[in-house]
Amino acid sequence: MAAADPDVQRLFDAFRSEVWAERTWDSEFTPSPHDPGRAMRELVDGAGAAAVPALLGALGDAQLRYWAVIGLGWLGPEAGADAADALAARVEARQEPLWAAAVALDAVATARARSLGVQHWPETMEHLTDRYLKRGDDATTDYVEWFTSAHGDEHVVPFLGQRRLRDRIWHDCPPRLAGVLRGLSGRGPGVRRAAAELLAGFDTVTEELVDALSHGPPLWPGVVERVAAHPASERLVPRLVEVPGSADALAELITRRRCAGLATDPAPVRDHLRRCVAEPTRRWPFPRYGDAPAVAVADLRDPALLRYLEPMLTERLGPPERTALVRAFASFGAEYRTLLGRDADMLSDVERYRPRVEQADETFLGGRIESTLGGAFTAYGNVLLLEPSARAAFQLAWIDRAYGAPVTAARIDWIRGLGLADEALLAELGRPVARPLDGLRFQWDPGESRTHDPARAARIAAAGLPSLAARWYRSEAYDHAAREHVRRVAQAA
Repeated sequence: MAAADPDVQRLFDAFRSEVWAERTWDSEFTPSPHDPGRAMRELVDGAGAAAVPALLGALGDAQLRYWAVIGLGWLGPEAGADAADALAARVEARQEPLWAAAVALDAVATARARSLGVQHWPETMEHLTDRYLKRGDDATTDYVEWFTSAHGDEHVVPFLGQRRLRDRIWHDCPPRLAGVLRGLSGRGPGVRRAAAELLAGFDTVTEELVDALSHGPPLWPGVVERVAAHPASERLVPRLVEVPGSADALAELITRRRCAGLATDPAPVRDHLRRCVAEPTRRWPFPRYGDAPAVAVADLRDPALLRYLEPMLTERLGPPERTALVRAFASFGAEYRTLLGRDADMLSDVERYRPRVEQADETFLGGRIESTLGGAFTAYGNVLLLEPSARAAFQLAWIDRAYGAPVTAARIDWIRGLGLADEALLAELGRPVARPLDGLRFQWDPGESRTHDPARAARIAAAGLPSLAARWYRSEAYDHAAREHVRRVAQAA
């Protein structure tokens, strides 16, 4: 460091001291008060480009290297050609910290970073994408548009499959980015499916969208939530049966189809269910089946499948598995007695399993609609599993409507046939909401506590779920609207 730069030297020395203090902090109970990141930010903001020589020198020190790379990235193009050369050399040699050097090089000399291909390397792709996600909607859209146009399908498919990119798009997709994704309809099947999975978070569910989703890697449950109520969703079954790791998504699809009045052919699923029980996902210290096999057996409504669950009766089960097993046996009436034999505990649990629509209504009024541990949709679905219920069937369709799932004329006829007599209510059910609650359903649930977000509450209420809105903004008007809705549905049924 040149003697003529005392302020830069002072800031650099403060940074170096902070790194050392952080590394030598020795307390099992008290978090370190030292923050090298803050000290690096003060160096970069205070010295600007004058800090580059010190940062380049720090690249040779293993203790300082990571933060020196980060600092050069924070400077961006201001860091200059020497910094770009040093970062490019590290990236080309695959030296650690690789991801940080790739992100810094993209910030300092974007064209040079892209010429090296760091944007599609498996080790760095997600970190480069994060850089643009943090810069806002326009930067994200420009980056996605550039990446998808500049790369072949072999790179675009994993790019579109990134979890954080998906989460951002499903949370609130910018209109221009949605247009970029729709423009990929002319690409290969892998790209079309990857784009369809992103579009499924907010686009209208169509037969074409379902077809695009029926090829490729496993579907994640968030997509299933959106498309299961469409009559064409049964086309997803063969793919889910074939691809390992799809048991939960398959069970989710079968359950939500049943709740929409759609039967699923059990024939393609039988071998899959048999394998799920014969080859549990984990065997130590005791078999772990998950709840998916029992859930699927119950919702397929095929008594012949009940015997596939017999091996689970002799094993030690976790609470979700046992609950699902009880539900499955209870759903088939007296046919379970022969299989359960003398298992008194299981017999007792099955005979007591009688979900009531009034209990589901209480869950709905409490605003827990689609929480991570069930909610009103699950409660109404369990009621409908054991007996026909126009009230439960309507509420399931009402919830689907709020989240953007299709409510078809055939589904409305099915609910009418179950005994719901209010034609005005059915007509309202058939009208899509102006702005459905897109993305993952559980993300709209605030958890056990109530919070304060009037704008979010207003959007939820407009979608037809005032009790959920009341969890985001306490309002007697929301509570009254929820009670009135439940009263009207009960009266109509």
